[in-house]
Amino acid sequence: MDAPLKRKDDDFTKSKKGRKVQFNDEGSPANNLSKSGGKGETPIGDWLKGGKGGKAVNGGKSSAPKEPARHELKIDPEFLKDSQCVMDCEAADILQGIQEQMVFLSRDPTIKLPVSFDRGLQYAKTGARYSDPKAVRQVLEVLKKYGVSDVEICIIGNICPETIDEVFALVPSLKVKRSKVSDALQDALSELFKLRLSSESLKE
Repeated sequence: MDAPLKRKDDDFTKSKKGRKVQFNDEGSPANNLSKSGGKGETPIGDWLKGGKGGKAVNGGKSSAPKEPARHELKIDPEFLKDSQCVMDCEAADILQGIQEQMVFLSRDPTIKLPVSFDRGLQYAKTGARYSDPKAVRQVLEVLKKYGVSDVEICIIGNICPETIDEVFALVPSLKVKRSKVSDALQDALSELFKLRLSSESLKE
């Protein structure tokens, strides 16, 4: 009776030699049956799928969408299709002109100003730092020759920077044009400073 039991134990022991027990991260055993002398393991690619090692499987390339460069100025083309960018001082000048014509405009029943008109005018006046919008536009328009866009020109006109380093910090899209626009930008800032002084003296 002992002999058959011994043979069964031997067979069970031999079969265990051809089996390798592994534990996953959660501590549960994962049995990998050997097909070549007990060395059959899960391919490393299977263990890496879905984990941090995914880069090794797909050649190090992430499947996440590529983010646009931070220095790029992204404007929806539809936004500029039938419109023009203006600085705060230009907007204030335009809205002020409309308000002055309200006596005549009110006679036309087809013309109705939105409720937000007064708030828009007040906002534009608050942000405007120049009393001569045409002079400001003339100074900044020169920058177009160096690839500066209308949007960037309006930003410069609104933020009233004092140095070119401040311009590149607040308008990162200009960094790629720095080598060719720096001199012209410095001249423009000098002229804008004079215009601001003139505007402040008029307010006093």
